[in-house]
Amino acid sequence: MPQRILLTQLRRIGDVLMTTSAVAAVRQAYPDAHITYLTERPSLPVFKYSPDVNEVLVYPAGLLARAKLMWKLRARRFDLVVDFFGNPRSALMTWATGAPRRIGFSFPGRRHYYTDAMTLPEGVHYAGAHKAALLAPLGLRVDRPLPRLHLSAAERAFASRLLEELGVRPGELLVALSPVSRQKFRVWPLEHYARLADVLIERYSARILPLWGPGEAHFVDALRLHMRHHALPDYPIPELLNMAGLLERSHLLIGNDNGPRHMAMALGVPTVGVIGQSHPESWTPPGEAMHRAVSRDPGCKHSCTYPRCGLECILQVPYEAVEAETETLLEEILKDGHIR
Repeated sequence: MPQRILLTQLRRIGDVLMTTSAVAAVRQAYPDAHITYLTERPSLPVFKYSPDVNEVLVYPAGLLARAKLMWKLRARRFDLVVDFFGNPRSALMTWATGAPRRIGFSFPGRRHYYTDAMTLPEGVHYAGAHKAALLAPLGLRVDRPLPRLHLSAAERAFASRLLEELGVRPGELLVALSPVSRQKFRVWPLEHYARLADVLIERYSARILPLWGPGEAHFVDALRLHMRHHALPDYPIPELLNMAGLLERSHLLIGNDNGPRHMAMALGVPTVGVIGQSHPESWTPPGEAMHRAVSRDPGCKHSCTYPRCGLECILQVPYEAVEAETETLLEEILKDGHIR
């Protein structure tokens, strides 16, 4: 029975959220173990209130700092390491721990770093299910690998105060809109988001809550220019978990393939995602009717040549399909004209 466990996932917040159901399964299987999670600094808030990990370590920048971390991890004498990421950096770090049990993906050039190298199933599968599949050598199974995110009373109080200041009244339909992304192949045209927001205001009296982060205000500015009606006014950019508090109060999130969509899923908020370069199956949990994805494959997703392309995969996602999926979800959210 392992007593010291290290779990690793680098890169973005969405990638880390995809591991959270697997992390919960590890905690349930080993309730007395000391569980350490290694990730990069932007993802630290994901585990701020999590009961499933004891500590979170930051994967640093710079070769010297990473070498020091490697020695630190080895000194911890972990019994078990699970590398959910599987790139050369995390594979090497896993091997360097010297743990007697090291689990990771059987990617070329990296499988020898693990004692248990797992082969991915063929085809496209939900990312959360891929992460959970690494637990098979431990005899663990995750039947519903949805992301998880824990909030405190502070984030919920922040959301209540801000929404009251913005003029949102109890009982009003609140739709969060996340039209942002750092990647061009994930940005659906803002005029489409504006058109959809206007439709939701006209048909459902919805209050539209734009979401954005540092350096992303231009997305929302352009959105407002394209809208005929008014979204909720601007507000100071909240910290990540305060944004999650706003999401938790929303009845629906519509947005690009980005972190807020995965956060909404983790909080039980229905979503409509507009997917560009990625496969919708990779980032939309199967069998979950409250989470919808709309995409278009112009025939090049399996052999993407970005940036040497016209971004047809995202720019040509039809507006009508996104509106239809949104209205289908709203039929469930607004039972008999009332919010569920």
